[in-house]
Amino acid sequence: MLFPWNTEALNPPFGDPGFLVANSYTGRALIFDLGDLHQLAARKLLQASHIFISHAHIDHLVGFDQLLRLTLNRPRHLHIYGPPGIIAIIGHKLQGYVWNLTAHYELVITAYAVHPKKLEQCSFACSDKFKPGPTTTTVKNGPVIFSDPDFSINAATLDHGTSCLAFTLHETRQVNFRPEVLKQLQLAPGPWLTKLRQFLQSPKPETAAIIRIPGRNRDYTVKEIAAEIALIKPGNKIAYVTDIGFTPENLEKLIPLISGADLLLCEAAFLDSAADKARSSRHLTASQAGEIARRAGVKRLKLFHFSPRHHDLEPDFYREAAQYFSGPIS
Repeated sequence: MLFPWNTEALNPPFGDPGFLVANSYTGRALIFDLGDLHQLAARKLLQASHIFISHAHIDHLVGFDQLLRLTLNRPRHLHIYGPPGIIAIIGHKLQGYVWNLTAHYELVITAYAVHPKKLEQCSFACSDKFKPGPTTTTVKNGPVIFSDPDFSINAATLDHGTSCLAFTLHETRQVNFRPEVLKQLQLAPGPWLTKLRQFLQSPKPETAAIIRIPGRNRDYTVKEIAAEIALIKPGNKIAYVTDIGFTPENLEKLIPLISGADLLLCEAAFLDSAADKARSSRHLTASQAGEIARRAGVKRLKLFHFSPRHHDLEPDFYREAAQYFSGPIS
């Protein structure tokens, strides 16, 4: 299976946590946690419209101000999802500045607080000095917190001494086109191909819809042209897990969420030699990250968020995780 999602860590493993996850075909990007963003190019940050915050400790949210500064005078709508309390936190951050000269700015930020059975949201418009709008509540059935034709995001609420969210990205399906068939049929790529991809990536494709191809003297249905040129496969699944205790209660919620993921991005704060510290601070060891990957049956494991106390022992993190997980580890 092709893997179109490029995952780029915001920082090296001993730095602030977080990942930019970008789709190489569509150009869409997401950010999981907002650690220090200075090492990531501005053009990459500007790809992202949806940000998913595990919890509001400073190393997971300190990059918010940089992202705000970068997008401030752009016509953007940022969507920020986080645990209960995130709406108030974003509101307080925005009110930490004076906005008397921004009435013409178009930036809007909507914050979403993820509860086990509901989703709260509130928007802040720069043109209105980022004053909070009304907070609305919707019932949340199951783990899905965001969905569109390309992908959905699921979340589970875990314990880190505070509510901490784990996330999974579910690609609806992979749609690729056979270049050799396009060449054989003399079909030049263009907007029609983008339209066809959008139809096919819909959760319920309209197979009878009409596709008009430039230079052809007749129209095609989605079903007809897709049968000739499209390769359709199940989509990828990426999981993001950080800052949780290795407890039965957390694992009971986590394993079903991330089961079968193509890639697990998982914190590994400590080595086995500091297991007591991991337990008291509600973090994972590298061994525990490996065990979670094995139990969940994921295909690949990427470790991050290493404690600086082990700064000269980076290879040991991968070695200890490999004692429990036999798949690729990076």
